Amino acid sequence: MRVAVVVRSLKIGGMERSAINIAQSFANEGHESHLIYFKSKNAALKPEKNVYLHHFNLEKIARLSIIGFIWNIFSRILNSIIRQSYFFWSGMLFSKIFKYKLEKLEKKYGKFDLIILRGQGTFESVWMLKDDRIKQVSVSMFIFSGSAKRNFFLRCLYDNKHIICISEGVKTKILEAAEIANFKPKSLNIVYNAMDIELVQKKALEYSPDIDEEYLVYFGRITPNKNVSLGVSAYNYAKQNLGLDKKFIIIGDGAEYKNVQEQIKLLKLEDSVKILGSLDNPYPWVKNARLFVFTSKSEGLGNVLLESLACHTPIVSVKTEGGAKDIMKDELDEFRVDFNEEVLAKKIVQTLHEKPFIDYDKYLEEFTPSFVVQKYITVFALNDKK
Repeated sequence: MRVAVVVRSLKIGGMERSAINIAQSFANEGHESHLIYFKSKNAALKPEKNVYLHHFNLEKIARLSIIGFIWNIFSRILNSIIRQSYFFWSGMLFSKIFKYKLEKLEKKYGKFDLIILRGQGTFESVWMLKDDRIKQVSVSMFIFSGSAKRNFFLRCLYDNKHIICISEGVKTKILEAAEIANFKPKSLNIVYNAMDIELVQKKALEYSPDIDEEYLVYFGRITPNKNVSLGVSAYNYAKQNLGLDKKFIIIGDGAEYKNVQEQIKLLKLEDSVKILGSLDNPYPWVKNARLFVFTSKSEGLGNVLLESLACHTPIVSVKTEGGAKDIMKDELDEFRVDFNEEVLAKKIVQTLHEKPFIDYDKYLEEFTPSFVVQKYITVFALNDKK
């Protein structure tokens, strides 16, 4: 089978890593796999050599023609009049350019059996495309509807399209938006993100963290939605009131980085809480941690939860809205608590003391590459040809 996975960029992020993972999964399962990306700025990720990598710079190609140059100016002017409409106007041209580039690619390699678009930013770039081979993977819990303009834009993106949701939570959001915005997907299915568990486990052994003490860990972006400040507050409560004597290591960067730094100073935790910034490979820190503290307000799925389980590191989580509960289910649901620093602190200390046994393989099974690839084949009745 010949598959194309399409994503807007290859910057460091969960959505981008997931795009690479599914492209890599098809390749590792013996299928011909291609990964197409649009933006090269801040590109930091790439698949292995058994995945064909292609850069379709839609904006640059558009600007090189007189029509495209004029259309780009026209799109920006209209966007200043009708806010957040740039994708609508530019996508008319980008869709045609993408189709042309895809056809050229197919002349060289042959027709694709499956084309997977990942993320709303990718949908927006090529929203006019109509092709039954295209499946749009919706990864976000932030699908806004309500105003006439937003509802119209959602109909452009989702109506009569094949939609894949990465969790039950995302599917619920799509259905809620569909009712409000009056659109109907051509199909609506759940297929989880593929996680290259063996690669995570291999990377987790690449070096030893430079620390001699036991510690808790958070890794991921530091943004308002990730709610890292709650983790710091819970850690401080546990340290002050529950006798917690372990360090807290925070790995990541983002809009809330400085605010979290200030919080640490305000609570006088500089000797106990360390922010390491972004790391290309955080997994040795995750593997050697006693516990991963997860505090997100909402998640499409929660890749870091899977990565933590792959590193055999226990998790204490808040009751995150969305797909996190697709992972933290059955016995793992016992480690989900309310958004409250005292409750979270007590669960952290309790889990450290009890050292629970967790069947990590059981919770990772549905996210393995072979399982996810077969799910695509089964759901869309594709020929399992290699």
